[in-house]
Amino acid sequence: MANMRLRFLAPVRGEKKRICPWTMVWAAFVLLTAGPVWGQDLESLQRQLWQKQEAKEEAKAEVASLTREERAAHTKLSSLEDRIRELRDRESRLQAEFANLQDTQTELQARIDELGEKEARIRSEIQALLPRLWEVVLRAQDLKAKVFDSWPEADRNMVWLAKLTAVADSKMQDLQGVQAAVQEEKNKLRAAKANLESKRKELAGLSKQLTSRRLKFLKQVQALRQKRQVAEEEISALQARIDELQSELASQEGQAFDLHKGRLPWPAQGKVIVDYQPQRGRSNRGLGFSLSQKEEVKAVSWGEVVYNDKLRGFGQLIIIYHGQEFYSLYAFLSQTLVQNGQKVEQGEAIGRAGFYPQAQGPGMYFELRRKESPVNPRSWLAKR
Repeated sequence: MANMRLRFLAPVRGEKKRICPWTMVWAAFVLLTAGPVWGQDLESLQRQLWQKQEAKEEAKAEVASLTREERAAHTKLSSLEDRIRELRDRESRLQAEFANLQDTQTELQARIDELGEKEARIRSEIQALLPRLWEVVLRAQDLKAKVFDSWPEADRNMVWLAKLTAVADSKMQDLQGVQAAVQEEKNKLRAAKANLESKRKELAGLSKQLTSRRLKFLKQVQALRQKRQVAEEEISALQARIDELQSELASQEGQAFDLHKGRLPWPAQGKVIVDYQPQRGRSNRGLGFSLSQKEEVKAVSWGEVVYNDKLRGFGQLIIIYHGQEFYSLYAFLSQTLVQNGQKVEQGEAIGRAGFYPQAQGPGMYFELRRKESPVNPRSWLAKR
C-alpha cells in the first residue's frame, strides 16, 4: 500500500457524537488489502505449483517425443550412411574397372595396331598381285583365242591361272577378316567405355541424391536435438521453479498465522499496564506496555508493512498484514525501523518505544485484529 496519511477528527470530550477513526482506518485496510499482501496465499501457491508441475509433465512428454523422433532420424541416417558407404565401395570397384579398362584399352589398341599392320601388309600384297591379276585377265582372253599344240600346255596355263586367282581371293578374305576384327575390337572398346561411363553417371547421381538426403537428415537431427535441449532446459527451469514454490509453500504453511496461536513472541518485554478489555473502550482493545526509553518493538509474526505513518490519537503507527486477514498494530512509537511495503520477519525490530500517554512515559500500544474486529492478544501470544 502506498505510504499515505489518514487524517481524522480527534474525539472531543463532551461531544454527543464522536467520529471513530479506527472504523474508517480498518475499513480502508480491509478494502485496500483485500487479498494477500504478505507473500502469496496458499491457494495461489498451490495453483502455481500444480500449473508448473503440469507444464513440466508436458515438457517431459515433448522431450520423450523428440527423443523418439531423434532416434528414428538417427536410424534412417545410419541406414543412409550404410548406403553411402556401399556406393563408395561401388565407386572404388568402378575405379578399379576403369583401371582395368585402361589396361584392356591398351591391349586392344595394341591388337588394333597389330591388325592395322597386318591389314597394311595384306593391302601391299594385294597391290603387288594387281599387275599379275591384270596379266591373268589378259592371258585368259588370249587363251580363249589361242589354239594350244597340246593338252598339257593348256592344262598348265589353267592351273597357274587358278592358283593365282585363289591367292588373290585368299588375300582379300584375309583383309576383310582383319577389317572385321578391327571393327569388332573398336566396338568392344566403345561399349566398355559407354557402360562404365553410364555406371559412373548413375553412381554420381545416386551419390549426390544420398548426400543431399544425408544433409537433410543431419539438419533434422540437429533441429530435433536443439528442440530437445530447449525442452530439457525448460524442464530444469520448471523444476527449479517447482522447488522454489514447494519451498515457499512450505514456508508459507509454516508461517501461516493461525498455526502460531498461543506461540507468538511478544512485541516488547516491558510491563503490561493496559489489558484487553474491549468493553471499556477503544484504548483497551489491545495491550499497553510500559517500556524503557527507545526500547525495540518487534513484529510478532512474518508479514508486510501496510501502514507506517502518524495517526492522530495513536502517534507513530505501524500496521503489519500477516495474511489470513490478520493484522497487528504498534502505536506510540518514537522511531520506525521499516519502510512501507517492506517484508518483515517474526521477531524483527520494527521501531522503538515512544511516549505512551497511559504509561506517562515510554511505552507502546499493541493490537491484533482479524479484518476489522480486535482479538485478544493474550490468546495468541506465548505464555510468559
